[in-house]
Amino acid sequence: MTKRTFVPGWIKSYFTFIAANWLVFTVFRVIFLFVFRAALLPANYHELWETFYIGAKFDARLACALAIPLGLFFGLCLLLRVLRKFRGWVAAFYGLLEAAVLLVYFADFAHYAYIAMRINYSIFKYSENALISLQMAWETYPLVWAVIGLLLWGLGWGLWVNRLQKKAFETGDAYYWKGRLAWFFGGLLATGALMFGQISQYPLRWSNAYHSTNNFICNLTLNPALNIFDTARFVKADSYDKEKTAAYYDEVAKYLGVQNPDKEKLNFGRTVTADASARKDYNVVVIFMESLAWNKISMTNPDIDPTPFVKELADRSILFTHFFAPTSATARAVFATVTSIPDVTSFKTSSRNPLVVDQHLVVNALTDYEKYYFIGGSASWGNIRGILEHNLAGVHMFEEGAFENEHRNDVWGISDLDLFREADRVLTEEQKELKKPFFAFIQTSGYHRPYTIPDDNAGFESKDIGAELARERSFGSVAEYNSLRFSDHALREFFKLVEKQDWYENTIFFIFGDHGLAAPQSENMPRGYVELNLINHQIPLIIAGGPVKQARVIDDVASQVDILPTAMGLLGRSYTTRAIGRDVLAKDKPEPGALVYGWAVSPSVIGFVQGDYYYHSQGGKEGLYKYKADNYNEDISAKDPKRFEHMKNLAQGLYETSRYQFYHNQKKTEQDN
Repeated sequence: MTKRTFVPGWIKSYFTFIAANWLVFTVFRVIFLFVFRAALLPANYHELWETFYIGAKFDARLACALAIPLGLFFGLCLLLRVLRKFRGWVAAFYGLLEAAVLLVYFADFAHYAYIAMRINYSIFKYSENALISLQMAWETYPLVWAVIGLLLWGLGWGLWVNRLQKKAFETGDAYYWKGRLAWFFGGLLATGALMFGQISQYPLRWSNAYHSTNNFICNLTLNPALNIFDTARFVKADSYDKEKTAAYYDEVAKYLGVQNPDKEKLNFGRTVTADASARKDYNVVVIFMESLAWNKISMTNPDIDPTPFVKELADRSILFTHFFAPTSATARAVFATVTSIPDVTSFKTSSRNPLVVDQHLVVNALTDYEKYYFIGGSASWGNIRGILEHNLAGVHMFEEGAFENEHRNDVWGISDLDLFREADRVLTEEQKELKKPFFAFIQTSGYHRPYTIPDDNAGFESKDIGAELARERSFGSVAEYNSLRFSDHALREFFKLVEKQDWYENTIFFIFGDHGLAAPQSENMPRGYVELNLINHQIPLIIAGGPVKQARVIDDVASQVDILPTAMGLLGRSYTTRAIGRDVLAKDKPEPGALVYGWAVSPSVIGFVQGDYYYHSQGGKEGLYKYKADNYNEDISAKDPKRFEHMKNLAQGLYETSRYQFYHNQKKTEQDN
């Protein structure tokens, strides 16, 4: 009588294969640590446990990915016993596959030893000069021994996988056991869970590896094979053009105020030196208001008054009326604001690109400040976690699962009202304990489909203005109108709380929209804004708080990339930067202007706004327009060629320079400037 087992042999073999690979990848990680340990700083020793924990989850994902073909083969064998005769072919396949994985690790170790960077998809660029690359490898590395090692490794895995298959079906019940379908789907579910990697709304992502500001710690966390996959799309889709950057260098360097221009080295670095007597240790709170577009607010919609508190706050603060987001997506706004570089990537967003995760932030010059980031959902959204945790030194992240009073509102996490309450609570408690100035970011998301108004809403009441009026005034529906009203209401409640705190009189607030919003009707706006799509970019910026003693309106054009340099200017702090952002409140006021990039259309739009003029380029067609005029669609480039040429050079130059800076604004080269 055939002995029956509770766990089928093919399930045991399948998970044994996963466990073996998992163990091997862990050993490789330990070897990597041992070989390159000199790059590890003693201050980062405490982060090793998190590195190996997150790294183990990446390794589990790769182990599962390798096992999936084997699992599917086992499943087919349950249905068709005749397929067992292909066992040798499957073993040979896995011999080759495991040898290929080992080759990736070989190349990764060599790549890191050469340029201190884990292997990524750009390695395939070496194939463009294959003979030269092969000769360099032959003269540098022991290729003969490496090939022998790969052959032996592949042979060993092939023989072992063959044995696993034999054990998988060596008993009769392997084919006829009644619960085999349940075991198959159970194994599939377990594999999916391991590949998902964490208990969260979002799966494990490459940005989880960048949990430290230490590059070696982050590199140690990565899995090289997965890193090739994660970077493939970005290497193929995006890069920079050094020659085009150089072509516009002179005009861009002058616009940015580069002190020591060097066209050969493409030096965009400058040092902003503040007068020591002007230093102010103000707290700073930077608030991203979801979709707070200029065409939606009370300043342009006084009769339906969607944002009464935003208007009230603006009337007693500094208001920028011609302020622009470089692009129209929230993750791009986070990248632009934090790095001071417009996110002009043509694929996804730069926050999702592992190749540009390392960036120098001007705010890190505030070494004596505590830094915070509050988001109602998860920082894994848009992969902004990597940009924030890797570059914002010592940042305290508050996201879903980290709040004391957490009531999930919808897909975007807790409501804006609860987010503001938690931010006030945390900042007040920690200010009392640490007695240090702070720099905090608060990112709202409630004004977004599905436009959920929470039950706990601090007395908010919806209004019905009618669907037709809502559409005329830039809203898609009454629900959207009320969602913005609630966002404004939540901001009012936040200021009610913070104005009672001891730290309020010493705190500057930057309140702005993360991007604009298109609305075809928008009868409350000059038609040129709509037709030229500037409503997708124009947003308000309000600088408020105790230190702002005099209200004023600034009509000069500025951009999100200017926010942090302007904050540094108000604090009277010195810093270095290579980025596009400038202090737009400086005594020596820089030339106004804002780059806009329309990524959501094909071909993309590259534009530049200055005063009442807008340079627009798309698909080889370009022109100069007065966007507020009745004849907004008249190209006046021939009438004003000097202005046209200047704005064209700045638009194209800032676009090319931004692409270049993605890859040349790293922290590790700060001493270059």
